[in-house]
Amino acid sequence: MTTKILLTIFIIGVLTGCGKDGVDSRPTLKIKSVSNDIVPLNGTLSFEFDFTDLEGDVSDTLYMKKIRLNKRITPTIRDSFKLKVPDAPSKQKGILRVELGYQNFLITGNPPGTPENDTLLFRFVLKDKANNKSDTAISEQIVIIRQ
Repeated sequence: MTTKILLTIFIIGVLTGCGKDGVDSRPTLKIKSVSNDIVPLNGTLSFEFDFTDLEGDVSDTLYMKKIRLNKRITPTIRDSFKLKVPDAPSKQKGILRVELGYQNFLITGNPPGTPENDTLLFRFVLKDKANNKSDTAISEQIVIIRQ
């Protein structure tokens, strides 16, 4: 009888010990700072992110999507981008910086010929070399001035 109890306690202990230890291979990404919440005509928008990655292999891709919040609904152009991770850090945690120039990334939120300012959210996802993806980091509202 005592042997059965000890064996049962041992099996429960082994099964409990074999559970997940909470370590996740997915990178994490959090917006640390944003240069402006209003970007002037031909201005630049910079993001700074804190990241972590268990394997330290985040030198792959940062996905960015612009979500237009304007009340007047118009189709956007070039609202999703795949960016190479800047400075390709090969460590488990650190800071990533992304600079978005007006002509390449910000002017395209509105269709050509539309002078209305854009109110945008920016969503970012970090992918590592093992194809693990972070949760989505979402900015506050940012206004891009058109005139």
